[in-house]
Amino acid sequence: MLYQTSSHDLFCDAFFICNNRLMFASLHGRDAGVLSFMAALTAPPEQGGLTKLGFRQHGSDRLYPELSTAAVLYGLSKRMTKYMTHNFGMLTHVFLYSNEIVEPNRDTKTAWVLQTDCAADLDKAVWNCIDQLSDVPLLPHWQHRIAALLEEQGCIRRFFPSLSTDASVVGVQAAQVVIPEDFGELITGLLRNGSLRA
Repeated sequence: MLYQTSSHDLFCDAFFICNNRLMFASLHGRDAGVLSFMAALTAPPEQGGLTKLGFRQHGSDRLYPELSTAAVLYGLSKRMTKYMTHNFGMLTHVFLYSNEIVEPNRDTKTAWVLQTDCAADLDKAVWNCIDQLSDVPLLPHWQHRIAALLEEQGCIRRFFPSLSTDASVVGVQAAQVVIPEDFGELITGLLRNGSLRA
């Protein structure tokens, strides 16, 4: 299902809003509309810049639906391409994404996983993320025990397609991974008590 943006008549097949912040959007439209939208996105509000971006379903009159509107639009990067369609001619496709989605923060040991295939194995991607952020070498067969423990501590948050006040997820699935400061001690303790085996 395609959503229509509140600005510049672009169409969206996937978006992710977390805590009112736009994290990701896949947008399609004519080149002039996309370029005008990008200019409005980067302009200050007093010069006509966007202060919020709504995604509405076809037939809806509400420009800014309650659960599918982002009000925090900073720190976004873009990737653009063009493609030919049979009915509409040449269209432009834009991936808008928060920088933290693609770049893990090694100082705070925080990273995001975003998958456009909602049937893909999110657990595997989360484990790869944990492995990359960890200062401690990890063995593959530790995956389920460590991931479960981190999830219990609230260090892994998963986002599946749904619309809610915390996160609105359409056409993608995502996870946030945070490695706690005492992660090394945690692994050592699990090895000592036999919960993990080399």
